[in-house]
Amino acid sequence: MFLGRRREKFGLIILGNSGVGKSFLVNIILDRPLFRHQFSARSVTDRTESTNCTIGGQQCRIYNIPGLIEGNTERFDLNRREIQRAFNEEKYNSIIIIYVFGHQNGRIRHEDIMSFQAIHQAYAFSLDSLIVIVNGLPRKRSINYNEDTRKTLIDLLGMKLRHVCFIDQLDATNIKNYDIRQHLLDAISNAYPRKHIKTDDIHVKNDEVDRLKTDLGRLHIWMTKEQEKYTDTLAQMEQDCQAMESLSDLRRLFCRCKMDLHQLAIYQKQARQILYFIEYWEDEEIRHKNEPHYRGYRLVTRNKDKALEDLKVNQDSQDSATISLNRCRRNIEQICYELEQIYGRRLGSDYKAVREYYELCDDLQFDESSENA
Repeated sequence: MFLGRRREKFGLIILGNSGVGKSFLVNIILDRPLFRHQFSARSVTDRTESTNCTIGGQQCRIYNIPGLIEGNTERFDLNRREIQRAFNEEKYNSIIIIYVFGHQNGRIRHEDIMSFQAIHQAYAFSLDSLIVIVNGLPRKRSINYNEDTRKTLIDLLGMKLRHVCFIDQLDATNIKNYDIRQHLLDAISNAYPRKHIKTDDIHVKNDEVDRLKTDLGRLHIWMTKEQEKYTDTLAQMEQDCQAMESLSDLRRLFCRCKMDLHQLAIYQKQARQILYFIEYWEDEEIRHKNEPHYRGYRLVTRNKDKALEDLKVNQDSQDSATISLNRCRRNIEQICYELEQIYGRRLGSDYKAVREYYELCDDLQFDESSENA
């Protein structure tokens, strides 16, 4: 299990639009009715709620956050700030994201897709730290529903999801559902907490949600008609051209990733050296604390202050390199996904460019163990 590899405290952020059952699922995870939940026409959670807990033997702070999309602009802006506040509170900790989708007669809702993409654009969810839940499903459903819906989510989100859970409709008065709780805890244990640095603002104009739904429908109809105009030969030529462009972009992004990775490793090595000197100067400062007028004491103090300044500059440089890596990762994942679509999902890890992607982007937070990747 991934959690076993890390010992530090991590954050667990629960996202999803209003009414999808986030609060109830959090209460099941905590095994106690901590957060208010009920069937309501309006959002029950209007402020970020959080509490400390232990999951898999590790300390965790779990966040129950209002849904992004609401019926008025004021609520939307408030919800966006609440989401940003939760990520900001955990900016120095690794995070696991749980995104809860609702459904309409079994179909994934457009507003849930738009909300997910808006937050993903801002914080670049990592595939191995993301858990997607489709909640409130009827117990009696098609035997193929889970697999078909998983494929639909992959197509709609443009991501190869690794952790997807399907939760049946439960009795809202009973959180003591041990099978579901264990199912959720297992999913969390198999996810890998990662740091999430904000790379963009959350952009969704709430008053355009209905228009976007209509546009999506029109776009689907238009694409279907356009596809019928072309012969198989022209379609193949278009695919080949698109693949060549994607591979060119992929090689460029790999080079950029490798440069950023090398630079980040240098910054991390410098940080360890600076920390070593800070500890040394602090020891010297303590040793001479009873000699404040001693010339060596003043020199020690100046050296320590200078090292602290250098450490802050180093951390800023690491943050910049990490942001650049996150952007590259997101673009690489999108290109690899597009290539898989071009080749009818036959593009596997044995393909050279994709194999290089898996090797390079296996751990984009670059722990000490991956500095020599």
